[in-house]
Amino acid sequence: MSASISLRFWAKLSEPVTILDLNWGIGAAPLSDFTERTIRYLTRRVRKGYLNSTRYFRVKLNRGQNLATKAVNPETRRSKLERRERAILDAARAVFVEHGFDGARVSEIARRAQIGEGTIYSYYESKAELMLAVLQQFWDGLTREAEAVMASVAADGFFDRLRALAQYHLNILIVNADFINLSFALRRNNSEVSVSRDHLRQYVAVFDRLFLRGQDRGELRQDAVLWQARDIFYGSLEYSSRSIEMTLDADHKAREQAPVVEQMVALFRSHYGTVDGSGGAENATIDKLSQKLDRLSDKIDTLSKRLS
Repeated sequence: MSASISLRFWAKLSEPVTILDLNWGIGAAPLSDFTERTIRYLTRRVRKGYLNSTRYFRVKLNRGQNLATKAVNPETRRSKLERRERAILDAARAVFVEHGFDGARVSEIARRAQIGEGTIYSYYESKAELMLAVLQQFWDGLTREAEAVMASVAADGFFDRLRALAQYHLNILIVNADFINLSFALRRNNSEVSVSRDHLRQYVAVFDRLFLRGQDRGELRQDAVLWQARDIFYGSLEYSSRSIEMTLDADHKAREQAPVVEQMVALFRSHYGTVDGSGGAENATIDKLSQKLDRLSDKIDTLSKRLS
């Protein structure tokens, strides 16, 4: 009669690790030194209580099968874990928007993600950690999309790209109004689950790079102050999005975005732009001053001749 031994270690690791099934067969080659060392190492760590983070690793040894007969595909396992994590984050975001952070229940998030509640805690230690993950996913996604929008604009000029960024940002504010309001409410309340400054900086840095590039190319005034321009851009679009969201029905929301964007572009062109995109505004000012000096010099010469 063949014997079967199943030995399982459930240990919390600091990083996600693929589940490994190690099958130890009678008559097969002994387990490699590396495998034996790994098992001994995990055993010691479990007994001493050192493995205490949020990711789980299972080692299962089955006597009766060859070690090489059931290899686990790491990519398949990783893809499954990533899909499950996305499902958790999507469900969590919907529940947080509907009920707020305090009113949200992990059990409801698990139900919508179609998993057990305990599975969520294998990914995130607490509801607060889950909220932080949702916020990070959202703002990181906005940054990547905004950069993609900039890269997709065929025209290379500042104002064309500013228009594209304004369109993107305004639409995001309107479509995701509930979640963005929740995000900033948590931040105003100094909550432990508020979005970090780093994530906000990464997002607004898309505008910063665009503006500085415009100055380097001579499309914008050299004396323009970056942080003031940034506040005008994001602040104006935020208030415009609230006006559109509160006062207009669904049919008019999309229609009213274009005029807001064009007004923003016109404002930047008139206040920050140069005449010809190559320092022309400054050159024009110098030319006007030079002309006035020439006329003043002519008058002085005429007056000197009369006096002489």
